[in-house]
Amino acid sequence: MTSSDLSTPIVDQMPTGERHIPVQAGEDTSLANVDHMIRYAMVAPFVRGKRVLDISCGTGYGTQFIALQGAREVVGVDVDQTSIDFASKYYQHPQVTYLQSDAHYVQSLEDASFDLIVSFETIEHLPHPRRFLAEVRRLLKPGGQLFLSCPNDHRASPWISPYHLHRFRFNEFRDLFLSLFGEAVFFGQHYIVASCLVKPIAPQAKVSQFDAYQNSLSDRFFGQHYLEHLSSIEQADGYLAVVGVDESELTNQISLSQSAFQSLLQSVFHAQAAGVQQQHDRLQVQQLQAQLNQAQQTAQLAQTRIQAMESSKFWQLRKGWFGIKRKLGLPVNE
Repeated sequence: MTSSDLSTPIVDQMPTGERHIPVQAGEDTSLANVDHMIRYAMVAPFVRGKRVLDISCGTGYGTQFIALQGAREVVGVDVDQTSIDFASKYYQHPQVTYLQSDAHYVQSLEDASFDLIVSFETIEHLPHPRRFLAEVRRLLKPGGQLFLSCPNDHRASPWISPYHLHRFRFNEFRDLFLSLFGEAVFFGQHYIVASCLVKPIAPQAKVSQFDAYQNSLSDRFFGQHYLEHLSSIEQADGYLAVVGVDESELTNQISLSQSAFQSLLQSVFHAQAAGVQQQHDRLQVQQLQAQLNQAQQTAQLAQTRIQAMESSKFWQLRKGWFGIKRKLGLPVNE
């Protein structure tokens, strides 16, 4: 896919918040993009010349990205045929094959047939997480490498997906994973807002939307850094387990996006504006309610006075006099 293709309106997939759709026309996916692509960027150094499985691949953006990093072959598997059709249309690559299958058992794939397997944000969707991990173990070659992530749905968050069948605390995810694979290196994924001072970067023509990830920053691109706060892995926004990679080869990762920050600011602005409008509306309602209460109090006071007047001796005598005049046929002027 060329960069010009990305400007074409795409309506093949309806956004639900679950499947990441970077090329979806009219959707601001900058915040989601850094969240999703940082995981694939972490895998990039390990895929060259290997046969790789991406399960569940969703719309295929990560599957194509792995192929662009030099993988010998990439197989993308997803249970949803619509997503497979979308991936085949918009994220095709000569080294990529897409298959529709349940992730619990991919019948068409042979035992120990992949050098590296990635599965990002999948396990929480499946009815049988342990069976799924056993299937991943079946497909991975002895000594192969596995990168598997899972969100933390116990974190403080404004949005937890209704599509998640399981909610894993870190110790639950860790213990389940280790019961199948024995050992792993674990990372926590943390969402942050970053401010960076960087040297000017000359713009250049882009032939792929993934060029930014293909060309990593030079060593010591950042000098000194200031870290205010980072929670423990138990309080992370998600977890990532890595099998078959020496811990010394794994480094901390960061994914940066100025447009994501601008989108965040815009969202905050709209939320604040909506809050101001709601406050204004509440104030108007309160004023109207106060006016109504005052009118009701005035009416009640008038009614009380009328009742007091009608029950007075003068009023009773007046009513009696008018009654006598009516009986005598005299004119009555009340």
